[in-house]
Amino acid sequence: MANLTNYIEWFKGDRDDYNKVMRVFNNPKNFLQLIIKKGLQDEVDIYEIPPSAFEEDETLLDYLHQNGFLEDINVRHLADELQNRFMLWWLNKDPKSCLKYVCDNLLTDVFERGDGYWLRLDGRDELAKFFKDYRRETSPNDVARRVLEDSDFYDTFYDSTDDVYRDVIEELDDTNLQHLAKYIMDSIGNQDLSIEEYGSDFFHELMSEQGREDFFQIRNEDVYNLIKDEEAMNELLKGDLSDLKGELYSIHNNAYNGAYGDECYNMVMDGLQEFFSSKISEEQTKVRDRTMYIPYIRIKDFPYDVKVYLENNLGSNWTLDYFGSFTGIMDALFDDEVFEKISFRIPDYPDYELVQNQINEIFTHYI
Repeated sequence: MANLTNYIEWFKGDRDDYNKVMRVFNNPKNFLQLIIKKGLQDEVDIYEIPPSAFEEDETLLDYLHQNGFLEDINVRHLADELQNRFMLWWLNKDPKSCLKYVCDNLLTDVFERGDGYWLRLDGRDELAKFFKDYRRETSPNDVARRVLEDSDFYDTFYDSTDDVYRDVIEELDDTNLQHLAKYIMDSIGNQDLSIEEYGSDFFHELMSEQGREDFFQIRNEDVYNLIKDEEAMNELLKGDLSDLKGELYSIHNNAYNGAYGDECYNMVMDGLQEFFSSKISEEQTKVRDRTMYIPYIRIKDFPYDVKVYLENNLGSNWTLDYFGSFTGIMDALFDDEVFEKISFRIPDYPDYELVQNQINEIFTHYI
């Protein structure tokens, strides 16, 4: 007849031997109660308890903890199918120490700081993984990647206007109108201009007012009325102010693309707030003689994200250690449709007011 020594050896043995013990004691708790009574806790190996036992008895981990069996436990020695269950139990029991273990041992890209848990990025564009992707059309993932890479993605509107008077001059605020007036006066003011080259009614009226034939001049008192006259300005933009016309095209093109870029940038940054609670920051570090800047971003609710992952993978061998990174476990949750990736409607054109603001902001850089 088997004695306690036999049962202890069988408990630590293979699955067939373990089952011999269970046929006598029915469940691990009954056997361990005897072990505790005899003071033989150090003689048993709780790593051999099969994951199914913890599924059948949700209080088993609490029992092991209360009786000292979990002191100095090595998570990696647990069966893969048990690790997520154990980590979830630990997270609920003592979240601070559990998450410290996760950051120190299981995930390589998360660091705890005084104000939360921060994700270290290989590059800013790594965050594009959090955005929805479409195979056959431009997607939020594409936009996010280009925004985060700080690329020239937005210089795609090459012919943004065919009417610089309507789309630039008419959009100028008072300060820039004054600047334009000064430019015109510096360029062609108080100079004889031929009525044969400029035939609009505005110029004929000027010539008549000035009592001249064949020629007229743009004077200080005329320049603002000139700017208000679309026909007259367009004639000058084709003639003596042709250089100005080229600059106005550049202003609109850059304002149009800049406004579109700002709009997309804001959508990406607003979208990141679903999972993160800070802007991307960069920390300077030295690698040998090379200075590098490592990007970081604060995770909005790291404990919750870990908990959701563990709950979704109870009994699975897809452990936190298997992925080894926060982005890895989030990818898994996206694939399982537990979390939905960030999405937004990509605009076909920039917002009108943003373009108007950009025009007035950059105008004096060109003119």
